[in-house]
Amino acid sequence: MDMFPHTVTLYNVSVETDPATLDERTINHITVLEGVLLDAVKGKNVNESGLVDADSVTLYIPVNVSATDGVTGEKKRYVGPVEFWNGESRDGLWTLSPGQNTFFVKGKAAHPDWSNQKISAAYDYVYDVKTVDFKDFGGEMSHWEVGGA
Repeated sequence: MDMFPHTVTLYNVSVETDPATLDERTINHITVLEGVLLDAVKGKNVNESGLVDADSVTLYIPVNVSATDGVTGEKKRYVGPVEFWNGESRDGLWTLSPGQNTFFVKGKAAHPDWSNQKISAAYDYVYDVKTVDFKDFGGEMSHWEVGGA
């Protein structure tokens, strides 16, 4: 049973060189995470900062989250960002790394050939991963708290 009610689609975006043509291409590594909690704090930010566009969210991801490939539906496992980005293959893996190369969308939104800009134009709830904090409470209480904006 899932602990939380939401589903998000996580994108780990890499720019890779095609060995055959030496062309650079952008590859979306798409993971559907089911059983997460996406907590939007829009109103609170407006009140505290006065900025209307100060949207931010906290995404709670339990360690036992259901993580599947957005294209094939195969199970994926979490690895740290260094292992993910430096590894030979990213197949069957997902990671959380703050920065330009990781963002998430509320709901199921698997678009292997779309750019971040195109996804942002098509969906209301698209967030860049800004912070990642692992809460190691042991067992099922362990989770990631991901700050998005």
